Amino acid sequence: MKSYRRNFWFYSLGRLVSLIGSGVQQVAIPLFILDLTGSGTIMGTFVLVSMLPKIILGPFAGVLGDRFDRKKIMIYTDFVRGGLILLLALMAGFDSLTLISLLIVQGLVSSFDMIFDPATNAMIADIVPDEDLTRANSIVQGINSFSYIVGPALGGILYGFFGIELVFIINGISFAASAISEMFIKYNQTTEKTKLSARKVMEDMKEGFIFLKDVKGLLVLLIFCMVSNFLVSPVFAVVFPFFAREVVGFSGQQFGLLQTSWVAGILLGNVILGAFLAKRKPAKLFKNGLINQAILFQLFFVAALPFATKFFGGATWIYFSVIGSILLITGIFNAFVNTPLMTMFHKKTPTKYRSRVFSVISVLAQLVTPLGAVLYGIGLDLMATHWLLLIANIGSIIIIVVFFARGLDTFLMEPKPNEA
Repeated sequence: MKSYRRNFWFYSLGRLVSLIGSGVQQVAIPLFILDLTGSGTIMGTFVLVSMLPKIILGPFAGVLGDRFDRKKIMIYTDFVRGGLILLLALMAGFDSLTLISLLIVQGLVSSFDMIFDPATNAMIADIVPDEDLTRANSIVQGINSFSYIVGPALGGILYGFFGIELVFIINGISFAASAISEMFIKYNQTTEKTKLSARKVMEDMKEGFIFLKDVKGLLVLLIFCMVSNFLVSPVFAVVFPFFAREVVGFSGQQFGLLQTSWVAGILLGNVILGAFLAKRKPAKLFKNGLINQAILFQLFFVAALPFATKFFGGATWIYFSVIGSILLITGIFNAFVNTPLMTMFHKKTPTKYRSRVFSVISVLAQLVTPLGAVLYGIGLDLMATHWLLLIANIGSIIIIVVFFARGLDTFLMEPKPNEA
């Protein structure tokens, strides 16, 4: 087996265990808070505490990922997160766990999540050759999808049967196990080592933004991703739950299965990419995925129109199958968009800037999604869901047309810039 494959599988194993642990925590803690307080305000506070560090620390985390050994960042952040979560288990065991201590520790864990993400995302292109990047990214995205299915389900089961203490114990151990697997990765830092000062951090962040601006088409591609995320993500986070539960009246079981069908589609799409299409050009996969995803969004809009709901009899299993099939296939093409996109970002970005670029992507995604969710939430009080879906679809088509009109075909086909 080639050495890079060995490295990649240790990397993937560590990421899988770490993400499943995060999924367990993200479900179990809100359930614990609701059981303890029954307060939606405190639940909202928990979400805010989880998101703020990622937004605030994003640019700084990118600098760390470009100036320090990415393998060590991966290992240390997993060990620290594991230790913090085991501390919560200890407090829960001695009945000394308070909401304040829980929120403080969660804020720290989220901070280390942000440090972990850009460094490890940037690391993929350092341990995998260019010709295998699409397959590697499809595996990583498949791992993400798998963890989104398994982690929350496991969190609900563990909390329901064994309580929050065992959840923390298992999660803390999972992070430690992840760190141990990552220790076997053979990795040599190629980015410049430097002592960081406040001035140096600001200079590095500025360099990252200048790089985004100067590389032809890269900033436009990032803006396209932001606007697309703003238009589409809230549809699945806000509009679809309202449509499924309040408009159609699907049961909790049906709604859960519909949510899973979308993630399962993404997982299946990445399996197809990794097994059969890994050698295809990422740009071609991206364009085809984008067009087909847009077509599926239009089909979903038609299926959500009042006449379709009435035709299929509302919350029937036939209508469930129609909606579920559309979501599954849309998820497949969503993988054809996001995975090649990650591959292109890896190829277009030299390693010395890569963590900073991925941290910018992460921060901008964190910023636009809540804003979109708020606006779509307001929209639900003003108009029917199918009109919101129509607005989202029209907006998506417009930005796709503008995106190709800007001539980014040429940019997508350009070779990787030289790593100066």
